[in-house]
Amino acid sequence: MNKLIDELLDSVDLSTYGLERTKLNHSIELDESGTEVDPNPRGVHNVDEDKDPLDEIIQTFNERWFQGWDATPEDQRMKLVNLTKSIKRHPDYKTKVAENKDVLNRDLAFKKILNDVMSKQRRQELELYKLYAKDEAFQQAFLNTMKRMTESRQLRV
Repeated sequence: MNKLIDELLDSVDLSTYGLERTKLNHSIELDESGTEVDPNPRGVHNVDEDKDPLDEIIQTFNERWFQGWDATPEDQRMKLVNLTKSIKRHPDYKTKVAENKDVLNRDLAFKKILNDVMSKQRRQELELYKLYAKDEAFQQAFLNTMKRMTESRQLRV
């Protein structure tokens, strides 16, 4: 199979493919009538400079998963921040996650560290741990949120 792919690649002369310049010093005429450009819906608009990115991450997560949670928003924030700090203090975090260039291994190490932290914190955060252990969708969303929070420069350990 590899031999066939190598033969195919060798048979194509990539130097023959490229842009061809057909005109030099040619100007493009633009229509002088009024035009309007639609805004990019994926761009950043109306950015509130006072909002902390960490607070936005937590708020989005809480709105999605903790509608019935009895804790106040500040308690929810503190629980997530404390879990994030525990992840960053884990003995393997620096070498296996923060300084790891291999994305796949870094993700696997992060998941293992998060599992370790959640296991250690299960008594203090029983409701959160039950949801984490039983609901795969929650577990993935929680994992992604914790990644974003640990990568946030606003959170110091």
